[in-house]
Amino acid sequence: MFYIVEEENKLQHLEKLVKLGCYVNIIPSDYNFHPKLTKTTAVYIRLLNSYHGFIIPIEHDEGINVAKKRVSTILKSAGKLYTLDKKELLYHFSLPEAIDLSLLYSMKYFQRLEFTKLDNKLNYFYNKFRTQNNINQLIPLSKLYESCEELYEKIKEHIKIEQPSGFDFYNNTATSVFYLLEQQGLGIDNEEFIKKFNPREPRYNIENNVVLTSYNLYNATSRPTNSYNSVNFAAIPHTEGHRKLFNPLNDYFVEFDFDGYHLRLLCDEINYKLTDESAHKQLAKNYFSTDDISEQQYKEAKQINFHAIYGKIPEEHKNLKIFKKIQEYIDSMWSKFNDNGFVCNPQSKKPFTKELKDMHPAKLMNYMMQSLETSNNILILKKVLKYLQKKKTKVALYTYDAILFDFSKEDGKETLQEIQEILENDKKFPVKFKFSKDLVL
Repeated sequence: MFYIVEEENKLQHLEKLVKLGCYVNIIPSDYNFHPKLTKTTAVYIRLLNSYHGFIIPIEHDEGINVAKKRVSTILKSAGKLYTLDKKELLYHFSLPEAIDLSLLYSMKYFQRLEFTKLDNKLNYFYNKFRTQNNINQLIPLSKLYESCEELYEKIKEHIKIEQPSGFDFYNNTATSVFYLLEQQGLGIDNEEFIKKFNPREPRYNIENNVVLTSYNLYNATSRPTNSYNSVNFAAIPHTEGHRKLFNPLNDYFVEFDFDGYHLRLLCDEINYKLTDESAHKQLAKNYFSTDDISEQQYKEAKQINFHAIYGKIPEEHKNLKIFKKIQEYIDSMWSKFNDNGFVCNPQSKKPFTKELKDMHPAKLMNYMMQSLETSNNILILKKVLKYLQKKKTKVALYTYDAILFDFSKEDGKETLQEIQEILENDKKFPVKFKFSKDLVL
């Protein structure tokens, strides 16, 4: 069949054609499984100005399989390479220049690009062979090809979307960072995990007492969620029963928690100086006119700060210097949004535009703070991951204002000290840490 590319002379011809740009869809051994637990069954390639695509079998009984390295060479020669989920693509091929269409769509329209790779023709096979873990290898290449063709027709118009400012930051830096974060997984007690969290199908992301997570990047604020197989890893319940079943793959879990993170990010933006003392406590001293802050006063200060960050500045404190600066920041941002039609995250350059509906000053502030938190964390995590490249200690989980490490004693205590230095960024963002043999930290 002409659309199946197997012979070397056809591969060479395709290699020349992709230099003009193409779209690629990876067909793993099974769409239901976490990509780390799959193999590459085939690759669908569609030239941007072509009326049809091609499929290259890699591990499929029906074709003359092509070496994965050979396919990689073809893809690396592409002038521009588009895909629907770049992070998933990285599990199969190292293609750092690929353009993520789902990310492009979400940054333009602030909503997710809705698509499914499991259409009716494929669902027949998934229902019939549901106990298998390599269903795509059992589906005829012709059916896989037809499914990819139909999907491309639904999403091809999005290739024309102009890349907004900040796209490279998320498409390249953020995608690579979160791909690397997913590699370690979390050690678990299998039976207890299944009992407590009730995943849809445990084998989809659990292997050898390790559960794999997946960061979902296509959100309006750019703040990733982390859920997979019906389990929300960004909101693990704080009950002892839920947390004791997690255990490190090395020696200890070590959690670094940022102090007053949103408050410090905002103070950095408005040039309001804070010391390394608790940010909430520093402001509490202004609210209550005392250096001796009680636990109740501390809680009240946190509530005041939380509301103020999002534009609800209390009347009795509005004349404090910090709140004047916060109000000026909110007013300035809102004015730019209305005058220019957009405002940008000053760090990543991600724009917030009038594609966002029902926008108002407090909502815009909320979006900006979540975006600043995310972009700052991406840059920090990039440094941390680079530092840990040759160490056994790994990042196990990221949850917004806290980062969990799976620490190996072989790396020595100085590793934790150096991680802390990276996170704190010259004391701008102080952290405190806890360690434990489980997640009851």
